Amino acid sequence: MKFIIRNQANIPNKYIRFSQWKIRRLSRKFAHVLYSEIYVKKLGANPDVFETIVKLGVPGPDIIIKQKSTNLNEMWSELSRKIKRQLRKQSDKQK
Repeated sequence: MKFIIRNQANIPNKYIRFSQWKIRRLSRKFAHVLYSEIYVKKLGANPDVFETIVKLGVPGPDIIIKQKSTNLNEMWSELSRKIKRQLRKQSDKQK
């Protein structure tokens, strides 16, 4: 699987590594993910508002998930729940 990461917000690498780890685990469990693109932007300065867009290449139409938050931990946990839900829907459609 191929990962493309655009970290325009200069967030720490531990969040990027966590997202890669989470996507790999979920792709093994639910469906075959061909590639993953992660875009991280910083929208606001006071307080810092981050926006993350995750694009998953799966058989059929791609899955695009967006999330905004001021707390990076909450943002990545919510993104992982959304990714899991979308991959579950995708695997149900393929059956």
